[in-house]
Amino acid sequence: MSGTGRSASIKRIFKSKKLFFFNWPTLNLNNYIIKLLKFSLIILFFSITLTNYYYQEFLIELILLNFFIVIYSAIFLLSRIYWGWSYIANRLTKPIVEYEESGWYDGQIWVKPIKILKQDRLIFYYKVLPILNRVKKSIVYFLLISIIFFLFTIII
Repeated sequence: MSGTGRSASIKRIFKSKKLFFFNWPTLNLNNYIIKLLKFSLIILFFSITLTNYYYQEFLIELILLNFFIVIYSAIFLLSRIYWGWSYIANRLTKPIVEYEESGWYDGQIWVKPIKILKQDRLIFYYKVLPILNRVKKSIVYFLLISIIFFLFTIII
């Protein structure tokens, strides 16, 4: 059972890269921004479709409501991505790995050898931490945009 904890945490990184939303922060910056813009446009399309009937007479409120829906949908998505990658970061940086629903050794603890712990922390610092920072910055940018829109609504 000496190598299963490490391989499980490493497999989780590469498995997360294959998931639909979780691989976005691993792309280069232009593709990452394009993915976020596509997601925002899809949400905008659906939100306009759903809110158009109720706010036909109030154009400014319709626009602002749809922008708030888009911004907070993006924040929710990015928060979920951040939560998933922070789980991976937590597994990589911990010196002790607890098995979670993975078979007969469920609930057991595996202490990482120093060599594997150093490798996992290198993976964390060079692969996972930049991803976490990118997602964190994106959340902050979307929150700033929402604050600007909120202030704009007060002025109007």
